[in-house]
Amino acid sequence: MNNFLRLLNGSAPKIEAGAPVTRFWNIAATGDDSAEILLYGDIVTAVPKDWWTGEDKAGQWITPEGFQEDLERVKDKKNITIKINSCGGDLYTGIAIHNALKALTGHKTVIVEGIAASAASVIMCAGDEVQIYPGSMVMIHGVSGVIYDYLTLDDIKKLQKSFDAAERAIAQIYTGKTGIEVDTLRGMMTRETWMVGNEAVEKGFADTLLDEDGEPTVEASADRKVLLVAGIHHDVHAFHIPDSIRVSNQIHTGQRPEGNKKIRKEENSIMTLEELRAQYPELVSQIESAARNSAIADERARLQAIEEIENTVGDATLVRDAKYGEHPMDAAALALEALKRQAAVGAQALHNLHADADEAGTADVPAAGNDDGEEDKPLTNEQKMELGRAAAQAALKKEEK
Repeated sequence: MNNFLRLLNGSAPKIEAGAPVTRFWNIAATGDDSAEILLYGDIVTAVPKDWWTGEDKAGQWITPEGFQEDLERVKDKKNITIKINSCGGDLYTGIAIHNALKALTGHKTVIVEGIAASAASVIMCAGDEVQIYPGSMVMIHGVSGVIYDYLTLDDIKKLQKSFDAAERAIAQIYTGKTGIEVDTLRGMMTRETWMVGNEAVEKGFADTLLDEDGEPTVEASADRKVLLVAGIHHDVHAFHIPDSIRVSNQIHTGQRPEGNKKIRKEENSIMTLEELRAQYPELVSQIESAARNSAIADERARLQAIEEIENTVGDATLVRDAKYGEHPMDAAALALEALKRQAAVGAQALHNLHADADEAGTADVPAAGNDDGEEDKPLTNEQKMELGRAAAQAALKKEEK
């Protein structure tokens, strides 16, 4: 059974083809006794490999191994400033980074420069002091997992225990920072709780509210799937971001994190299908798949409707052409065509009957009179049958000649 437990709901970060492999963090000594750590972007267990080549996939990654190696250079500094702008990522990597920072002996000041959401909020709690701007945000929520394989009931029970243990571990980290009870925190996690600067301070997730000078700009795309925080684009399609966040029409869902530049059409211009496919491949694929499924359903319904009336049509060739011919028809068009053909056959039969009657001379047969000298009466059924027999005999004689 394979599973990938995350604090960040949704899929892994989307990476542009051809983008370089870069780290989304920076650790630097800024003086004899101080150091600064920047944590911007998504958190993963390890740099993913290309399935075909085995090489590192292009993108921007925070991994526990690389982070630990860089942390060795500043582990003895007395004052360490950690700046965070991240929507999180892998749960266990986040906990590992939290523990590595927590183990540093120096005084750790965490500054939420934009957003500390999901696993990044766990890392944030490693600070001895957490500072936050009025417009910065903290978000906590429960774990989620990507699971694929055949599962038994016991497998599912084990997963449930694993998820529960993970949430209890996170809640313990939060309670160590805030003093809030674990059960209360787990309720907040279930509800996906968002906090702006002063709310984070009030709830104990942050200690100091910074001045507005240097406060980051926080904006959402119109569809609320991308969040722009301090110049970094975050994929938040799986989150429920607060309505209070200002929407900007200049932010587009197709944008990627900084460093992955993308060319887009000028505003209000019309893209070709090729351009749409290049810029929004997943969306175009979904639309095409929906169109195919709709067309298949329509065709099945057309054939089923024809099959329901084909026995009344009585013309196998016409039914076959309606189903699979060069000019296919629906059931209504088939019924109309069948009626037209039947009407034509009836008209021809009536024409042939009149012609035969004329040739047989039935028009010259006098109507039956009566012995009283009264006006002619309508023919009886017997008289009509006699006339018919006479016409038939005349027709047979004609053919014999």
